[in-house]
Amino acid sequence: MSNKLEDQYVTAIIVTHNGVTWLSEVVAALSSQKFKPNEIIAVDNGSIDGSPKLLRNAGIPVIAQDRDAGFGSAIAAAVSSLPKSENDEWLWILHDDCAPDRNALRKLLIAALERPQVGIAGPKILGWHDRKHILEVGISITENGTRWTGLEEREHDQGQHDETKTVLAVSTAGMLIKRSLYEELGGFDPSLELFRDDIDLGWRTHIAGYSVVCVGEAILYHAEAATSERRSVDVRDAV
Repeated sequence: MSNKLEDQYVTAIIVTHNGVTWLSEVVAALSSQKFKPNEIIAVDNGSIDGSPKLLRNAGIPVIAQDRDAGFGSAIAAAVSSLPKSENDEWLWILHDDCAPDRNALRKLLIAALERPQVGIAGPKILGWHDRKHILEVGISITENGTRWTGLEEREHDQGQHDETKTVLAVSTAGMLIKRSLYEELGGFDPSLELFRDDIDLGWRTHIAGYSVVCVGEAILYHAEAATSERRSVDVRDAV
């Protein structure tokens, strides 16, 4: 695998479900990347708010799924539509309510290429409205299985998490993963249709001999619309 930035092929995958409120900014953020993805594809899980039309008007192809389809199945549908994988190919996974900073993809790739064992890299995630509020810098879990960020309540970004560090997992919002690793692991666990699939994938990545890093200099803004209940969750059994 080449460690040259220009040799990397990146497919950005946007998963949408009634996300038109945020989607215009997401698309604009992708088009403003300093290192642009080679391809952008969207998978829409039954939106009724005009999300598919907005994406198609932006020239982004859309794969349609049912409204109760899981997040992992959306990524699987996108990957199955792509040509045969190349050695230097990456999948950049994005929600319809997360906007990456213009340098995000470039920073993620550079950090990953500097560390050959890295299979997954994720950004520092800040709030959508309060853009100094740190939401995540990687994820771990407590002894009782609770998701744990290690952050103080309402912690603000003052550069204290700008390093690149090894973590158990990173959010699917902005996750950059080697396509070969995604296929080796069989993608996301279909029994985890919406929540906790990121931790499971990170765990399996470590077991497979790869590492997961959070790149503090790569920034992404996330509305967290589902977890904050700013939109309904239509996936069966999502808790």
